Amino acid sequence: MFIKKVIDEIKSLSVGYYILAVIAAAGLSVGAYRLYAGLGETTNLSKAFPWGIWISFDLSTVAFSGGAFTLAALVYVFHLHGLHAAVRPTVLAGLIGYSSVLVILFMDLGRWDRFYHFLIFPNINSALFEVSWCIALYSTILIYELSPVFLQESRFSGLLPFIEKWTMPLVIAGVTLSTLHQSSLGTLFIVMSSRLHPLWYSLFLPVFFLISSLAAGLAMVISGAIVSYWVFKRTLPKHIIAELAWFIPWVLGIYLVLKLGELLITDELHLMLTSGVYTVLFLTELFVGVVLPIILLSFEKVRNSRVGALTGALLVLAGVTLNRFNASWFAIRPLDGGIYKPHWMEVAILVGVAASAVLVYSLVAHYFPVFDETVVVVAPAEADGRQPRQSLQPAAAD
Repeated sequence: MFIKKVIDEIKSLSVGYYILAVIAAAGLSVGAYRLYAGLGETTNLSKAFPWGIWISFDLSTVAFSGGAFTLAALVYVFHLHGLHAAVRPTVLAGLIGYSSVLVILFMDLGRWDRFYHFLIFPNINSALFEVSWCIALYSTILIYELSPVFLQESRFSGLLPFIEKWTMPLVIAGVTLSTLHQSSLGTLFIVMSSRLHPLWYSLFLPVFFLISSLAAGLAMVISGAIVSYWVFKRTLPKHIIAELAWFIPWVLGIYLVLKLGELLITDELHLMLTSGVYTVLFLTELFVGVVLPIILLSFEKVRNSRVGALTGALLVLAGVTLNRFNASWFAIRPLDGGIYKPHWMEVAILVGVAASAVLVYSLVAHYFPVFDETVVVVAPAEADGRQPRQSLQPAAAD
């Protein structure tokens, strides 16, 4: 009876779930082969390029997942409780983002069977030691924050008062841990002064990584809310999206001043126009991901428009993605003329993990009350025969 119910439920899912499942299964199958065959057979990583597209993906995803700690800080630390409706979808996105990073890091380990060694053989002089512990602990806190979603309609709902009691101190601990590892990811590149181009190399890299993760986190929350408007027919109220978008020009403005100021002080400003392909990459990153969003989201009319806010948010995400790919791949100088191009299996595993992340998010959002505090999109049939027009109404539970 139970099996029949599960089969019927699977049959009721839309074709999009099946497509994602097939892509995920194919990618993860390649991942299983990579674990069996080793890095040498399945990647183009080498001693000259030990980090490739997987690390670039990890850095981008961690920055995007910063939405969880950014929103938690705004709601619980700065008491902007009007933004609380965005907490559950954002925490879920953050947890799945970090889980994806952990899967890719597992694939990136030469001795993946010793993945737990950082726990029992700590190297306290390594930035990766701090990053590993922070991500592990923060992922645990995200699970705790999200647990009411799974418990509130179960027989274990009696645990909710206990969980709520400890939410605040754990959220503050999570914000602290996230701040530490977001900045420490920039610290990893400080030792690469001879390889990383001066347009990206800076002793302020930890600060740049942290500030840009704040902007990426806000942009991710906005993008997720607007995409869920079309996919799940649930979204955040328009004024909350506009409030979140209001922060972005300020955060990016601080980033822009610090970035250009640092180049000016180190007498490297001229490199912006004289570095060939690096000039193109740097100016594209700065113009697309920083200058354009500042201009767009400075206008109240744009912030109050779903299309306008989504455009600004996607520009921020594109800029941060290019920044992380530049810092970890494109702006790394070739060694002995050699360059790195990812093996097709590296790309296949990446696509499989990304599809898995979208699939898991969609299934959890489909079966659990992730969007309880959001508003529902309804399409009332109009009596005069015109095509139904979508409008927003508060959810019944609200």
